[in-house]
Amino acid sequence: MFGVLLDEAKKIARNPRRLREAFRLRRWRQFFGILRFNSRTGNRWKPAEGASGLKQREYPSYEEYVRHQQSKFGHLDLTEYDRAYRVLLRERLRTSALLKPGASVLCLGARQGTEVKAFHDLGCFAVGIDLNPGKENKFVLPGDFHDVQFPDRSVDVVFTNSFDHTLDPEKLLQQITRLLKPGGMLVIEAIQGEAEHSAPDYYASFWWEKIDDLLALIGRHGFKVARRTPFNEPWPGEQIFFSRVGSGSANG
Repeated sequence: MFGVLLDEAKKIARNPRRLREAFRLRRWRQFFGILRFNSRTGNRWKPAEGASGLKQREYPSYEEYVRHQQSKFGHLDLTEYDRAYRVLLRERLRTSALLKPGASVLCLGARQGTEVKAFHDLGCFAVGIDLNPGKENKFVLPGDFHDVQFPDRSVDVVFTNSFDHTLDPEKLLQQITRLLKPGGMLVIEAIQGEAEHSAPDYYASFWWEKIDDLLALIGRHGFKVARRTPFNEPWPGEQIFFSRVGSGSANG
């Protein structure tokens, strides 16, 4: 319990506007939900198999993982995030000059669809999937990024900023590889790791010491970094474009 309170105090210190949320009922529901989850699972982490600098949260079952991830959306007011991140992501993508209008884009772990909207702003055909997209979401379909419902080689670009929410990074990367067309790109936005002064949030299920540790894992699946750009908002991290080794030029 003390750890949860300390973590929240640090987040309020970084963003004082977050203090307003502390007085809202949904935040108290979230707080007690976290305590119940920690009491059931012990909030335990283990080193990721076959990889250094990576760790995974332990869950009693896959169903428990799904419930944990689905619970996040109902506890947060993402209105301001939706507005701000849409602009930030759109401008980061625009300045990369690697994304072509008309590209087909699949956003994984897209929640309410902020990233989908950013790709729409740039003239892409984009859709998202999430375990809990909420009600009447025009931008995001129900789906599990460990077992995506779309066919092989069907998208030009896969985007995610939710690598820290995977239960099985190997399955996630296998799905990304399967979905991308020849010449397609993977684009991720990754938060800084534990050695870079960031810590996993209440809903994280996968974590890294450094972003380089995550990139090493992705590289073992045949991806090569094409562009890497640091940013500070809405959290400190990096945007990384990957191409598939030997797959031709991106987006045809």
